[in-house]
Amino acid sequence: MPSERVRQLRDRYRNMKSGGGVLCISFLQLIVGLVLLGIYEGYKTRYFNDLNKVQTGDTATVTERTLNFHSPMDFIFWLAIVNNIFSIFGFTGVLNQQKELVTGFFAYNAVQMIVAFHYFVDVCADVGIRYSGEPAGLTSFERAAAAFIFFNFLLSIAATVFATKAIEEIKVKQREEYNRLSVLSDTLQYEVDQ
Repeated sequence: MPSERVRQLRDRYRNMKSGGGVLCISFLQLIVGLVLLGIYEGYKTRYFNDLNKVQTGDTATVTERTLNFHSPMDFIFWLAIVNNIFSIFGFTGVLNQQKELVTGFFAYNAVQMIVAFHYFVDVCADVGIRYSGEPAGLTSFERAAAAFIFFNFLLSIAATVFATKAIEEIKVKQREEYNRLSVLSDTLQYEVDQ
């Protein structure tokens, strides 16, 4: 029975066109970006609330909210934003057959393969490092972030393959549409008026 299920999934994968692959990957990357944002916000809340307790010896919350607060994992916030922007590029590029948006999605994922792997290694190293004044109990956030960054790395590898094929398919479809319209234009141009 499990072999039948595996065979069905394999057949589904073979029949999937590259546009469907880009849609699936961009959807998964959007989910990963939202999860990374949630992990970061949980980390930031824990980090600053516990940091305030350490500094003041009080259980009061951080009262002053400025943009000057920085935590060791701030890059995850920006990674999630850029990840979600280019996920939307992948969606709209395939749905509207916009070669430029799919090219942007491809370029982002080509860079993301390198960046995500480096971030993954950095976050894994940060798990074992205790910064001065860092509150305890943040390791689970760092491990979760590392797992999702690695998953994003794997998605980026698959996205470059599918995006390359999707760009080629869009070029072929646009060329066919142009040829169809030019033939139609030539036909209409040479019709005899009665």
